[in-house]
Order: sequence, then C-alpha cells, then structure tokens
Amino acid sequence: MNLPSALPAFNFSAIAGIKEITKHLLLGGIYFVACIAAFWVGANLETVPESSAIFIPAGIKIAFYLLSPTRYWVTLWVSSRALAAHLGYLGSGVWEFNLLHGFWQELCFYALVYVFKHSRWPPSINNSLGILSLILLCVASTSIKWFLFSSAFEFTNIQVAKELLQYQLNMCLGDITGSLLIAPFIMLIHSLNLPLTRPALLKVTNLALTLAIVIFVLIFAYLLRPDTYPLLRLASLLPIIWFSYRFGILGAITSATLINALIIVEASITHEPSNTYISQLFILANAITSMVLGAAITELKRKNVELKKINRALTKQLDQNSRLAAKMVTVQENERKHLSQELHDELGQNLTALKTDLAILSHISNEKTQTFVTTLKNNANAMYDSVYQLMHYLRPRELDELGLKKAMIQGRLKSLLYQANISYEVSFTLEQALSKEHEIAVYRICQEAVTNCIKHSNANSLSITIKSSEHFIELEISDNGDSVKLTDNTGHYGLAFMQERAIALGGSFEVINNGGFTIKVKLPIKADD
Repeated sequence: MNLPSALPAFNFSAIAGIKEITKHLLLGGIYFVACIAAFWVGANLETVPESSAIFIPAGIKIAFYLLSPTRYWVTLWVSSRALAAHLGYLGSGVWEFNLLHGFWQELCFYALVYVFKHSRWPPSINNSLGILSLILLCVASTSIKWFLFSSAFEFTNIQVAKELLQYQLNMCLGDITGSLLIAPFIMLIHSLNLPLTRPALLKVTNLALTLAIVIFVLIFAYLLRPDTYPLLRLASLLPIIWFSYRFGILGAITSATLINALIIVEASITHEPSNTYISQLFILANAITSMVLGAAITELKRKNVELKKINRALTKQLDQNSRLAAKMVTVQENERKHLSQELHDELGQNLTALKTDLAILSHISNEKTQTFVTTLKNNANAMYDSVYQLMHYLRPRELDELGLKKAMIQGRLKSLLYQANISYEVSFTLEQALSKEHEIAVYRICQEAVTNCIKHSNANSLSITIKSSEHFIELEISDNGDSVKLTDNTGHYGLAFMQERAIALGGSFEVINNGGFTIKVKLPIKADD
C-alpha cells in the first residue's frame, strides 16, 4: 500500500465528515432555540389549562422536516427529545432524556412527511397544488397526533368522553393554526433567492416600506381607539389581499405573518380565552387566504412572463418568416424575369423567323402545298401567341416599360377582360410613388384576380381601386358575379397565391362574397421603401 497517496484521501474524508457533523449540530441547535422561543410565545396563548390555541412549535416542526434532507431527521429527533427534557426540567426540576418516548408517534409523522415530500405534488409555497398539499399535511399530521396518539399525553388520561373530544379538537386546531402561521414563512425565507439587481432590490424595498406603513397605521389605530380592535381584526384580510396582488407569494406570506403576529401579541396581552379563540379563526383565515391567493397570483404572473417570452419569440419568428417570404418572392420574380427574357430572345425570335419564312413560302408554293403551308402558319401563330402569353405571365414587360398605372389602364389586363365581354374600370389615388416591390405585388394580385374573374365568375363588370397613404397601400378588386362557374381546375390556388403575395409584404388579405366577389388587400409601406 502506498501510504503517502492515501493520506490526502483520508484528510478529505475527515474534513467532509467534520463539515457534515457541524451541519448536524448547527441544524439541531437552531431547531432547539426556535422551538424554545415558540413554546414561550405559546404559553401566553392558552384557552384552557395545558393547551394552546396557537401552537407555533408545530409550524416550526413541519417547516424543518420539509426543508431538511432525510439524513438530518435523526438530528431533529434528538433535538426534539432534548427539548422535551429541557421543558420537563423547567416544570418539575428533573432532567429526563428519553430518546424512545413517543417513538411510534414520531415514526408516523416521519412516514407522513416522507410520503408528502416524494408525492406528485410535494408541499411548497411556489404553486397552488403545493399550497393545498401543505395545508393537507398540517391537518393530517395534527389529526394523527391528537386522535391516534392522544394517550401519550398525560393530561388526556384524566379526561373522558365529551371533555376528551373537546380537548382533542382544541389542541388539533391550535396545532393547525400554529403550523399554517409559521411554516409558510420559514419556507419563504428558505426559498428566497432574489438576484442583486436594481429591480429586485427596489421590489423588496417597496414591500418593506409599505408593510411598515400598514403595521404602523394598525398599531396607531389600536392605541388610539382600543375598542376598534374587532373591526381592525376583521379588516386585516384587506391589506393581505392587496399585498398578494401587488407582490405575489412574497407579499402574501410576509404581510399575513406580520398581521397575524399583531393579532397574537394582542391575544397574549388580553389573555382572554374567548378572544384567543376568535383570533385563532382570523389567523387561519388570513394564513390560508394569503397562501392560496399569493400562489395563484404568482403562478399567473409566471405564466404571463412565459407567454410574453413565447410571444416575443413568435413575433421574431414571424418577422423572419415574413422577410424570408419577401426574399422568396423577389427571387421568384427575378427568375421569372430571366426566363421571360430568355424566351423572348431565343424562342420568340425563332418563332418570328419561322413565321416570316412561312409567309415567304406561302407566296412561292403551288396550289398542292398551299394548304399544308397555311396549316403550318396557323400552328406557328398559335405557338407564338402561347409563348407571348407565357412571357407575359412570367414577367409582364408592360410593367417595366409603361409603369403600373398605364399597364393597369391600357395593358393586357384590359384586353383580356374586353375579349371576355367584361367591362373594366381602374381608379388610382396615390400620394407617393410605389416601390418596385409593391408595384409587382399589386400587378400580380390584379393579374390573378382578373384570371379568376374570367374563368370562374359570371360577372360582366370588374373594378379595381388602388389607394395609398403615408403608411399603407389599399387595393380593392370587385366584380358583380352572382355565381361561380365550376371548372375542372377549380382549386382556390389563385386566392392562395394572392394571399401569399400580401403576407410576404406583411399585409392583410380579405375576401368578401356578398352580392359579388370583393378582394381587399392592405400592404404596409415601410420607412425605407
């Protein structure tokens, strides 16, 4: 064995062990001191002898076991038995440390806490289900303590029947009140992880100042008019609701704890059982309302933050998609322009030469070949017309040569509608010149609308209105068709094409079919257009 190499590992294990023991001792000491202070407060809140209407140690116990890892539970158990021995010594002068006293009761409590901590909805103050789980744990642990193991408490042995049940209910309610009073506050302190940023510090400062003002007003009103205490206690829920709305779970639990602390102080001063009973009910109402309302508002704010984040992401994605769509339309138009030019330069010129040759041939041919030449001329003319229509569809040259207004008024759209016996009217109201991108989009949408009108509508008139303002271009295309002609090629692709054109430029597209067919397009004009 290499002894020098083993020493560092041994030193590391020893240091880790010392740190772990220190943590156990520190946790046990804090738990012991907290319970001593809680017992001292509870001693002044008795409604009947040997009972407490607000048993704060129960809340400390619940909080420590929920927040501590399972390996520290033995330390808490030893600390609780030391606490019992200390209280016994204060009462009788005899120190009796019995580690196994109440063993089965504590074992049931451990099992219950363990099941809740590892359930689907563990007790917490971060969400509504966690709050409900915490309330249920407090009720269940207290009920098991006072109804299954009540014989472990000496005071219950001298009571029977109705007196025993009343005592059990009183003690059970006192434990629940103490648990819901202090456990959420300890859990809140443990979970605080505020970043040292200006907004976070400002939020805490605003909470502290507002709480100080509210507490001061309540104390001042009580000192000035003690007889108004029942009214003040009744209205104690109002500031808790406001703090819950304004600061979420942080403001809800903090305000409820401080206001309930004032109620406890008053109850300990007056020391009247009936007043303490009523205070108990108000403390329960304040604690439960603050937790449920605070958790719900905190969840709502958290969801709002998530929704805003998702909305920003979707807006960013939408902008990217709009830019991509606009880029695709631009690329598409450039490709169409290139193809149209190629057809004009190559196929168009060859067809023109072919038509010229056929015209010459018709003059020099004899009667036997004249019919054949005439057929060739007709086929060439048809091919030329088809190529011309294709070139116009790919890239209307009139748009480049005449501009949008003249192309719409005098161009091919008018001639197509004239051939279909459809009257045509165009209205322009432009405050500024349109960009090339918008001119192409407007023309393409009108081109597709005219095609749809000719193919699928029984209209005899069509009107186009184009208006522009400082920020928008408005296009409205209307016909008076009262029905739709069914064709084998009806698939609404034309409408989809027009809508894609509008969306690509960040615009809107609307179709109205009521006493005619109307298309409304609204395109935004950007500052750099």
